[in-house]
Amino acid sequence: MTKLIYRLLFIELFFSLFLFIQGYWYWLLNFQLAFVSSLLIILGSFHSYKRMVNKRIEAGESQDDALLEKLEDPHGLYEEDLDEGQNLDQDLDLKAVVKEEKERLKAEKQSFKKTLKTTPALFSPLRFAPYIFLVLSFIGLNNNHILDIPAFLIGLGAGITAAVVLGKAWIVSTNP
Repeated sequence: MTKLIYRLLFIELFFSLFLFIQGYWYWLLNFQLAFVSSLLIILGSFHSYKRMVNKRIEAGESQDDALLEKLEDPHGLYEEDLDEGQNLDQDLDLKAVVKEEKERLKAEKQSFKKTLKTTPALFSPLRFAPYIFLVLSFIGLNNNHILDIPAFLIGLGAGITAAVVLGKAWIVSTNP
C-alpha cells in the first residue's frame, strides 16, 4: 500500500511542478485545494464507516439470514416447492400472531439501542472537518477572485479517484 501512496504522490508532485513551471498557479491552487479536500472527505468517510461496522460487531449485532435471503431472492423464485399435501392457507390463531408481533417489536427496540451505540462513528470529526475545509477553500478562492471552476472540478474528480484507489487498498490490507 505504501508503494501505491508513493506513486500517487509522485504523480501529484509531477503534475503540480508542471503547472507551477508553466505559470498556472491559479489553476494549481484551485486543483490542489479541491484535490486535498475531496481526498480527505472520502478517506474520512471510509474510516468512519469502518469504525461504525466494527462497533456494530462489538455490540453483538450480526447479520440476519432472513434479510439476506429476502435481498437475494425477493420474489421467492428459488424457494423449494411445497408438497401438495400442505395447505398454503393455514389458519393461525390470534394469540400466536400477537405473540410474534410483540417479539418483532422487542427485537426492533434492541436493534435501535444497538444503533444508538454506534452513532458516534457517524458524527466523527474525520467526516465533517474535510467538508468545512472544502467550503472554506471554495469561499476563499471566490472572494479573492481566483476561483477557476474547471480546475476545481478536475481537482475534485482526481481526489475522489485517488481516495477510492487508496481506500480499496487500505481495506484490502487491513482485512485478514
